[in-house]
Amino acid sequence: MPRLVLPSLLLAATLTAQQFNVRKSPETVKAEVEAEVIRTRLELGSAQRMLARLPLTLEMRKLEAEAMIRSARAEATFAETEAERARLGLEAVLSVARSAAANADKDRARAELEVEARLAAAQVSVEYAKVASVATIARLQQKASEVASGAKITYPKDPLIDGVLHISDRRIPFNGVVNDRLAREVTSAIAFYNAQDSEAPIFIVIDRSPGGSVMSGYMILQAMETSKAPVYVVVKGYCASMAAIVTTLATRSFVYPQTIVLHHQASTGVTGNMTQMQEQLKWSKVWCERIFIKVANRIGVPLDDFVANMYKATATGDWKVHGDEAGRLKWVTDVVERMAEDGALTSVTPPSPAPLPQSGFGDTDAKAGANGRAREELPTAGPCDLWWVYDPRVEYVIR
Repeated sequence: MPRLVLPSLLLAATLTAQQFNVRKSPETVKAEVEAEVIRTRLELGSAQRMLARLPLTLEMRKLEAEAMIRSARAEATFAETEAERARLGLEAVLSVARSAAANADKDRARAELEVEARLAAAQVSVEYAKVASVATIARLQQKASEVASGAKITYPKDPLIDGVLHISDRRIPFNGVVNDRLAREVTSAIAFYNAQDSEAPIFIVIDRSPGGSVMSGYMILQAMETSKAPVYVVVKGYCASMAAIVTTLATRSFVYPQTIVLHHQASTGVTGNMTQMQEQLKWSKVWCERIFIKVANRIGVPLDDFVANMYKATATGDWKVHGDEAGRLKWVTDVVERMAEDGALTSVTPPSPAPLPQSGFGDTDAKAGANGRAREELPTAGPCDLWWVYDPRVEYVIR
């Protein structure tokens, strides 16, 4: 490029001088030409430097462009991620809101049904106080049952929730002496609750029972074993003898730590000649072992060892323990600190609880014996029956 520029400049200068016929001295012309050459060289150097810097400039612009592209892509990716996150967040909030709304609707509907059921029960109670007509009472009972059925109360399959035993209105009082009357009430109630619901638990609630008739207790055990709905036994205060056997043989049994449970051997009386008495004793032994062997199997101890342990505990063989110890011995399945009566309403009048007598069988004519205990005669046991009863305040005498 420099080789072409200089001759051209000289030629241009010569032509210009000749064209305009400028009268300049050779030295002037030479100086002007040299100045023009220097100026041209400077411009050439500047152009060359610019040309040399051009790749760097292009590379810088390229890098800047690539950086801008990467930044734009990153921003686009971030914006897409944020948009997806925002969408998922909105969907989660919407799902929670829908779930809360659905639960609120269910709770409101259930509350309305429970209020309606309680209102109907309250109206029935008011009517009971106002009328004495049997027909009117029967009609009101039917109305309460219909409302209760419409409420569709649900019962938890496992009533032990967070350490608290929740006892529903499917409860059967079991108090006082075990006899035929109590057995009929308990077995009838078990059958009734099975007809209502064959899956929800039934609760036999014992406040205090000293036991009683083996035959009557066996009727209750049979009803418990054949019930489709699980039958649980709850002992709040005290159970002994036949009542303790019912407790131990239940599918599940619940007691307070301070509840008292007592096991001992059955009692019986025999009369007649030696052969007759031996036969009666043999029959009583077979009868008792049929039931007591189930108790021994349930707690995982051989029957002979179980009986021997009774007399190790006390000289009389009346082995009583508190609820927490009963749990360790496997006499009961669950020891709880709290029990809650959660029945929303009672759709049927429950069996009247047996009385809690001052003595074993409520004999007001019982006389005090020499040891200070009330002396009382047991009523004659039914055919093939015997007594499995214990009350430390009473000295029972078998007729």
